[in-house]
Amino acid sequence: MEILRYVFLVFHLFGFAAIMGGLFYQLREKNPVAGSYMPISAVIQLVTGVGLIWTRTSLDLPVDNAKMGVKLSLDVLVAVVALMGIRNKQQWAFYAVGTLSAAAVVVAVAWK
Repeated sequence: MEILRYVFLVFHLFGFAAIMGGLFYQLREKNPVAGSYMPISAVIQLVTGVGLIWTRTSLDLPVDNAKMGVKLSLDVLVAVVALMGIRNKQQWAFYAVGTLSAAAVVVAVAWK
């Protein structure tokens, strides 16, 4: 079960890296818009985040439910905004996905 937890963690980080890497890559454009990689990466983060919570609970490791609720909310917002950005092709969605993803990392790291 511990190995499965680490697999979920690695793929969770891959999802974040895909969002932020694609975001920084598209910043070179004059009018960056949300790409198709954003909702896919957001869904990867959602699924692996739930898997991380499940494995921590199964291993009787502590889980801060308030923190996980905030992280889940941010991840759902990232997925919804990314889908809206693909549909509408507006810049605000592109920047909102980056901001919400960064906020999710701040919550994950800074919330003790």
